[in-house]
Amino acid sequence: MSRPPILAALAAPLRTILDAELARGNAIDEVADWPPHCELLIILRRPFATAYPLAPDMTFNAIEDRHYWKSEYHLDGGRQTLACGFG
Repeated sequence: MSRPPILAALAAPLRTILDAELARGNAIDEVADWPPHCELLIILRRPFATAYPLAPDMTFNAIEDRHYWKSEYHLDGGRQTLACGFG
């Protein structure tokens, strides 16, 4: 999936976080889905630079599992997820 369709499909609250992270030099490592509920999963290379405010219907989880990722922001019950690696 190329970057423009990702940004078009990503909900505004998660896109705001993604844009801030990319501006700080973080990079996208992976774009996928995570069945059965997640339609769009974006994993960043490094941890989030800061804690971001939660929009309505958004949650934050610290996963801390090197098999998966460090932490994540979920939107709409996990329909879209922005996660970060340990990088």
